[in-house]
Amino acid sequence: MAISREYHRLLYRIAQSYYIDDLTQQQIARRFGLSRPKVSRLLQRARDEKVVTFTLFPPPSGMADLERELERKYGLEEVIIVAVSDPQDTANVKRELGPAAAECLVRSISGDEIVCIAWGLSILAMSDALPFKSYPGVSIVQMLGGLGPVDELEHSAELTRMVSQKLNARLRLLPAPGIVSTRAAAEVLKADKRIAETLALAARADIAVVGLGVLQPDTILLRDGMIITPGDLETLKAAQAVGDVALRYLDAYGNPLDMEVNDRVVGLTLEQIKAIPRVIGVAGGTAKYDIIRAALRGGILDVLVTDHATAQALQAEPV
Repeated sequence: MAISREYHRLLYRIAQSYYIDDLTQQQIARRFGLSRPKVSRLLQRARDEKVVTFTLFPPPSGMADLERELERKYGLEEVIIVAVSDPQDTANVKRELGPAAAECLVRSISGDEIVCIAWGLSILAMSDALPFKSYPGVSIVQMLGGLGPVDELEHSAELTRMVSQKLNARLRLLPAPGIVSTRAAAEVLKADKRIAETLALAARADIAVVGLGVLQPDTILLRDGMIITPGDLETLKAAQAVGDVALRYLDAYGNPLDMEVNDRVVGLTLEQIKAIPRVIGVAGGTAKYDIIRAALRGGILDVLVTDHATAQALQAEPV
């Protein structure tokens, strides 16, 4: 039976790391979020499937070499490039990245991890593409309070619940809004025992999955002025923010912006996110280029799932 495109890609990258890059099986396991015995089995499967003979056969997308170039350029553990139908169509790009992000998350789980989830349409696409699995020892934790109408599928609580259900994993929700109107209100919420415990659990995560947001009027954050207010927007623009990771804003060079809005967020800080061993960023499309580049420059991500046009643009310009 023919292997899937995603599985072919994984076998190729594992073999490439072992036979070309001279990494040990333990190093490969750490890099790709696998156990060492699983790396050994995948190397054997690569030989069985004739992925490895005297040469390596890359997957049909032809993106594996570009993936490796970007990994080296930005110091990433892994880059996954999806050849999308139209890089200008942001909504469709998100849908097309979903299966690749889902595959990456599932193979990063061995059965006892803490996984924290952000929010947004890219994460929704990943959740939709997740297969049904059973990981009762895994905890899926909401890393940022709720944003937008609670019945929206991309709401962080709903997304965390969906991922937990797909993986048959333990669920830990953060019972708070993602951003409030004053610093004092945020401090009161973060002092609540259950909220504090949930944020502490999220900060101990082994894996984080985040989308990357931009300052566009049609986004959930901005479209009704109730989450990020017009005043906030003007302040962010004046500070030359290019976007956010879990509501933590960056400039074009990946520097975190020290702004009053940070004090009103109920969620993990950028420093806490960066400290998580495997941070998977899912973002693509022309509109997301600046924030993707900023997140890479800031060293926030360990894994990037993106589209082919964004990947080519990232490779073409200086860091």
